[in-house]
Amino acid sequence: MRGRDAITYLIEAKRLEQIAVEGRQKAGDEVLGQAERRLGTANAGIDFGDVAGAFAVAYDAYRMAAESLLLRQSLRPMSGEGSHVTVEDAVSAQFSDSIPEFAKPTFERFRRKRHSAQYYDADTPPLTSEDAMWAISLARAAVDGSRRIAETVAVKPFSPDQGRSARAAG
Repeated sequence: MRGRDAITYLIEAKRLEQIAVEGRQKAGDEVLGQAERRLGTANAGIDFGDVAGAFAVAYDAYRMAAESLLLRQSLRPMSGEGSHVTVEDAVSAQFSDSIPEFAKPTFERFRRKRHSAQYYDADTPPLTSEDAMWAISLARAAVDGSRRIAETVAVKPFSPDQGRSARAAG
């Protein structure tokens, strides 16, 4: 399993927690549905001229699409400082091959720019409508990729031993 070592580390470091297997698909579907609705909110922000708000909400949709994949594995980030980085680390380690929008450099760039959208800094150039459109486009592709995986791949609950026996036998 791609990313197994990263996920095991994140669990051991208490950055990710394993949650009940029961209801994981429904939880993943609910969070992905929220992500899809946030895309509509981001587009409305553009229509109202709220570039920073549109960017921030597009990031929320992107992150929620990522979290929906973790929920399908019976995983979720621990709350508190660094939880967005945890989602970034976990999802980019496992899913960036099938959803290139979740590549680590892209995820990090998006997360950092979202920070500037949320928290004023006079030294940071203001976000442009092109930035917001990039964010919405990236979030749309991530939501679509997460939906594709949800509908076509049997994502299993995470197990540290997943995939080891197949390699040991080979």
